[in-house]
Amino acid sequence: MNRRKAIVRLATVAAAVAWVLMPVVAPAQTGGTTELVSLSSRIPAELVPAALANIQQLDTATRRSTVEYLVSGTEDARAAFAAGEVDLMVSGIDLSDAQRDALQQSGRGVVSAPIQAVGLQVFGFVPQIGLFPTKCDEIDEQTGEPLVECTQDDRIPLTADLRLGGESLVETFYVGNNVWNSASFVRDMTPVLPAGYRLVPPIRGARPLVRSDGDAFNQFLDQYVATTAGPQRRAALQSTPGGDPDDVPSEAWPGFLTPSRQGMDNVVSTITGGLDPGGSEVGLGGTIAATFPNAAAESIALNQTKPPSERVPVFRAQVRNAAGEWLFPTPESISAAVALEGGRPLAATTNPAKGAYPIAWVNRAYVPASGLTADEANAAASFIRLQVTAGQDRAAGLGDGRLTPAMVTEALTAADRIVESNCAAAKGKVTTSADGTPWLPAGVITAGPVKLCAGPTTPVAPEPTVPTDQGSGAGFDTGDSGFVDVGFETGSSEIPVGFDELSPEVAGEQLTAPTDEAAAAAGAAGVDSAAASTADAGESVGAVSVSRKMPLPIPGQTLPPLDRAVTLGLGALFAMVIWKLYERRTGFG
Repeated sequence: MNRRKAIVRLATVAAAVAWVLMPVVAPAQTGGTTELVSLSSRIPAELVPAALANIQQLDTATRRSTVEYLVSGTEDARAAFAAGEVDLMVSGIDLSDAQRDALQQSGRGVVSAPIQAVGLQVFGFVPQIGLFPTKCDEIDEQTGEPLVECTQDDRIPLTADLRLGGESLVETFYVGNNVWNSASFVRDMTPVLPAGYRLVPPIRGARPLVRSDGDAFNQFLDQYVATTAGPQRRAALQSTPGGDPDDVPSEAWPGFLTPSRQGMDNVVSTITGGLDPGGSEVGLGGTIAATFPNAAAESIALNQTKPPSERVPVFRAQVRNAAGEWLFPTPESISAAVALEGGRPLAATTNPAKGAYPIAWVNRAYVPASGLTADEANAAASFIRLQVTAGQDRAAGLGDGRLTPAMVTEALTAADRIVESNCAAAKGKVTTSADGTPWLPAGVITAGPVKLCAGPTTPVAPEPTVPTDQGSGAGFDTGDSGFVDVGFETGSSEIPVGFDELSPEVAGEQLTAPTDEAAAAAGAAGVDSAAASTADAGESVGAVSVSRKMPLPIPGQTLPPLDRAVTLGLGALFAMVIWKLYERRTGFG
């Protein structure tokens, strides 16, 4: 019996020692941890299709990371980022001066990078628009009778693409008239009608639909109308109860009487369902809204899967650019537009460039310049790198445009700056990686090197040979604000309209990293003021980050050795009491 007790006690002691020591020894053997690094983020709906595959690919790297996102309007996303509620934010509308001041005061600062070329698609549904022979309208001057007897059998359906210019959009979104019967719509459609036919519009006009949450889609649709049909827009707002003719386009739609829905999904589902947004009933005159190209394409594809009797007459509309062309948002037309004037939003509404879609802009990622852990900085930088390199092909396949080579270079430089500026406060060391590994799967980025931050517990990757004749990159101008921010104007207006995908040779030039000495000098001039203000709180940053991550770690696995020993002692004492009670009751001892 004593032999049996000795064996039991020996096994218990061995298990206890393993529990105390193994969590400490294991990381030393592996050189790291497989814990999933998570970034909290706010992103717009149009980024989700283009980013999903990239986020999933981050999770397949040796050092796994992910972007946990909440889809929201750009107004809420910017407010959440300025308040320090998220690690990453994406928006087509820049931060306000007040939000930048708040970030400066908090010591976080900001680094931004272009990551997506977006186009706004005007789309909706409308009961069939017909065409009627103009000869049927001719009247005998003497008798007053029609010269030709016509019936409904002479009517044919309109098959040409719909055109909705600025004035027609005023009729729909601001006035509420029957746009199908408006002079502007008839004028714009006449060149594409078959000879000898006229439009036969529906009796009822289409209802407008906008976002109730503040979003860039509201602002850019309104801005397009303000640019292309300013006098008509002003007159419409002046005659609207509560309207302001001097209202400047913003993320909130001007005029509270326009039907709206919360979020892009609800806008698209209203169109797909053939509903009138004013009462959620069947829309007899149709509904017109705005979304991104992939959402409109999915809506049309879903509609085609329905039985013919249940299908909704969904359409995509063309809009006119400054060159007088009627265009759809395609990867080519969006790419041509964002290549103008350094990526200025809606540049093709005033710049008469051929083939450029007028309602196009660039979405930018915003990341704190200080306050992220080493792992979080690496994850954020890796997401941006993936989005602007391999992710460009995925985005184009989903209907987005391509960023210009200058924008790709800007984004990759900004990713390095995210690592450099956050690494000091995280008490890490800036290293280089030839292809972004271990934070990206090997071979995804074929040229380098790129910057990474090795934290106190993060393995330091071998540093490849780095050219020493390179400068510090983008030449960031931080002024007195402490921000590291690259604005829209840093792009190049000299990029040809029809630029091609980056070749490996060009990409290699763009991915060349600055030397450590130059980077340190640039960092001292740029974000060190923000990093210094948070240096004392550096150790608490990790705890704050961990508190945001889900799922929570297994209890006991994250305790330091001393806490494990104390916990073991208390557990042993409790076990001894139970054991003695057991011996007294059974006589086992």
